[in-house]
Amino acid sequence: MTRVALVAVQLEVTPGVLASTEAYQHHLEAQVARAVDASGPADARLVVLPEVAGHLAILALAGPRARKAKTLAGAIAQAAVRRPLDVLRGMVTASVLEPKHAVLAALAPDAERWWKSVFGPLAKQHRAWMVAGSHFRLSPSGELTNASLTFDPSGRLVATTDKVNLVPGIEDGAKGGLGLCRGSADAVPILDTPFGTLCTLICYDGFYKPHTPVERFEPVAARLAARGGVDVVANPAANPWPWRERWPFDDRVRVDQWEADGLPGTLRAIPFARFGVTAHLVGEVLDLHFDGVSEILAADGTKLARAEAPDRGGHVAATVTC
Repeated sequence: MTRVALVAVQLEVTPGVLASTEAYQHHLEAQVARAVDASGPADARLVVLPEVAGHLAILALAGPRARKAKTLAGAIAQAAVRRPLDVLRGMVTASVLEPKHAVLAALAPDAERWWKSVFGPLAKQHRAWMVAGSHFRLSPSGELTNASLTFDPSGRLVATTDKVNLVPGIEDGAKGGLGLCRGSADAVPILDTPFGTLCTLICYDGFYKPHTPVERFEPVAARLAARGGVDVVANPAANPWPWRERWPFDDRVRVDQWEADGLPGTLRAIPFARFGVTAHLVGEVLDLHFDGVSEILAADGTKLARAEAPDRGGHVAATVTC
C-alpha cells in the first residue's frame, strides 16, 4: 500500500497577483510550496490547482493597458489590439468564427506555453503529481477548449483533459458565452500512478446532474464507473456565484447545490472513485468573482479535510492509503 498526500491549493487571485508573469509565477510557486510543506511526509503526492487559473495567464501576459481595463472582455480586447496579426491568424485557425473566439484562439497558445513552463518544473521540484488547474487550449484542428494538464514527478506532461460539460451561458455557445468546444466523456484520460489510477474532472464534469433541464449534459462519472472507476479523481473548480447566496438556476443556496449535485453528491450517488480532491479558485479580478471551499473527499463524500472559508486562499491536505 502507498501513503499518498492529497493536496488542494485554494488559489486566491487579485489584480496585483496578475500584474505580470513574474508576479503570477511567484504567487503560484509560493502557494504550491506552502501546500506541499504542510502536507507532511508521504510515499507519493498529488497537488491539484483550480480551474480557470490558467485562463488568467492571458491577463498576466497582457500589456499594462489591458490590465487597466474594467472587465475581462475589455482586457482581452486591449490585448488583441497589441497583436493584430495573431488575431487574424486566430480567425483563420479557430473553428468558431466569432471575434471573441478568434481573440482567445490567438492568445491561448502563448498562455498555454507559459503555463507548461511553470508547472512542469514545479512538479519536478516537489516530486509531485501535479494537476495544473485549467487553461484555454487551442487544438491542432482549431477547437478551443477548457483543458487541464497533468504532470508526473519528473515534470513530464502525461495527460490533457478537455472539459466535457460547459456551464450554460458562460462557456457554451449561448449569447455571451465563450463558445468553447466540448471534450468527450469517453476520452477522459485515466492514468496509472504509484498510488493507483487517477483522472481529472474539471468542475462541472464532477456533477452527476445538469444545472438546467434543457442543456446538453453527459454524466462523466457514470462513464468512468463503466470503465472500472478510479482510485483518485482531481476536481479543479472555479465557482463564479456567491457561495452562500441563492444561485441562478433554482431556489437553493450555491453551497447546498454544490454539496448535493457536485462531487460530494456524485461520489455518494455513483461509486466511481475512492477519493476526490476539489481545488477552488477564490478572489476578484476585473469583473470576475470566485468563491468556493476546497476539500478532500472519501468515496462516500465524507470530508477528510476542508478549507475554512470560501473567500480566502490557502490549502487543504489529507494523507490516505491507496
